Amino acid sequence: MTKQNKILITSGIIVVTLVASVLIYSYFSKTSATTIYSTEARQGTITEKINLTGQVKASQGVDLAFEGSGKIIANHVKVGDKIYAGQSLLSIDSSILQSQLKQAEAQLKILDINTVQSKTDSGLKTAYASGLGYVQKSVTVAKNTLLVITDIQYSHFLTQTNDNINIQNTKAKAVYSLLGQSNAETWTSESIASLNGGAFGLAQTAINNPTNENIDTALSATLSALEDIRSFINIIPINSSLTATERASIVAEKTNISTEIITISNSIQAISSQKINNDATITTTNAQIEAAKASIDAIKTQISKTTIRALFNGKVDKDDAIVGSIVSAGTPVITISNDNLEIQVNIPESEVSNVKVGSKANITLDAFGTNEVFSATVVSVDSVQTLENGISVYKARLKFTDTDERIKSGMTANITITPETHSDVLMIPSSAVIQKNGKYFVIIDKGNSEKEAREITIGLKDNQNTEILSGLILGEKVYSY
Repeated sequence: MTKQNKILITSGIIVVTLVASVLIYSYFSKTSATTIYSTEARQGTITEKINLTGQVKASQGVDLAFEGSGKIIANHVKVGDKIYAGQSLLSIDSSILQSQLKQAEAQLKILDINTVQSKTDSGLKTAYASGLGYVQKSVTVAKNTLLVITDIQYSHFLTQTNDNINIQNTKAKAVYSLLGQSNAETWTSESIASLNGGAFGLAQTAINNPTNENIDTALSATLSALEDIRSFINIIPINSSLTATERASIVAEKTNISTEIITISNSIQAISSQKINNDATITTTNAQIEAAKASIDAIKTQISKTTIRALFNGKVDKDDAIVGSIVSAGTPVITISNDNLEIQVNIPESEVSNVKVGSKANITLDAFGTNEVFSATVVSVDSVQTLENGISVYKARLKFTDTDERIKSGMTANITITPETHSDVLMIPSSAVIQKNGKYFVIIDKGNSEKEAREITIGLKDNQNTEILSGLILGEKVYSY
């Protein structure tokens, strides 16, 4: 062993001896006024206890206020009354809002969509009825015109020249449009008179079954037929071969067909405009109805806010409402709390690790003395600390196991939480344990007035004893007081 090592070992022994001496001296000098005795480390059961002080409070309490200002017209409760969720407590005057509601509801009746739909349907029905009448007249005029011009064409333009062939083809198209027939033969007034297809047939269908769809189809077909007949008239050359009567007939028939084209076109446009107007009217009316409904709902919501109702079952703790007085918006006028009483307590930082949700507790209330013990369970422990008078604490809530009508909000509660119990452990009186610089020591009684300071490791503590995890064995004696 080197000289340096010997010096270090010797120095360590001296330091330990000095520390032990200081501990022994401090312990005995501090307890000089107390009887000191020697006791053995023994086996037993130790239950850790955490003693706290809290207060009984309702688990839910709230100050209630009106959202708007007004005159208080009803107060249905008083302090101490039991209340039920939804129960009316206070009301302010809502007469102006009630009047606004009646006006809004009356406006909604005026905007009844069924009435609007009936009016728009009536206008469209009239437009279609007029269109059907125009179709019936126009196909008759068109057929007469076709017969007249066909007779002229048959009298002067039957030879197979290019111009006459164009006239025949144009007439064939007109016959097909109006009467639904076409073939290679030369049409005569007699053969045309017997036909009943095309626009003429569709007109008959619409007359027999006047649906909007049938009338639309007949109008469109009639307009197309009229335009084809006008083309047939226009292709007939007015020359010297025609008599004055025939010339006059062509001019007259052209005027008749043009008039019918304008009539049918206007009818189609009128129906289209009526549909557009109907859609716009219904869309606007629906929007107005939705706006009126929204206004009604908003007013009803405002009316509902003129009455304060209980948010939960409980009781009235405070009532500042006076009937006839004016209350400002947001000013608390009544305080209520629920029937669920709990104990609220602040747990010191040094103890919070030993308190968990589900931990059992015994409670005594100052109002009933220490002999009346109530049981409770920890139901919540804050995970974030709170500063109370500069000290870090963790807020916790305990729920009574049984309800008791005698317990009132505001009572002071003395709480004993027993988070853990260890059986068959080595333990000594807590007064034998010395704490120094974060470590724990005991003074060993070695007999013949010999004493030894020894470091130990501790476990649970109760009101009297401390569990020893290491540093002592069963039967060793330590000094206590």
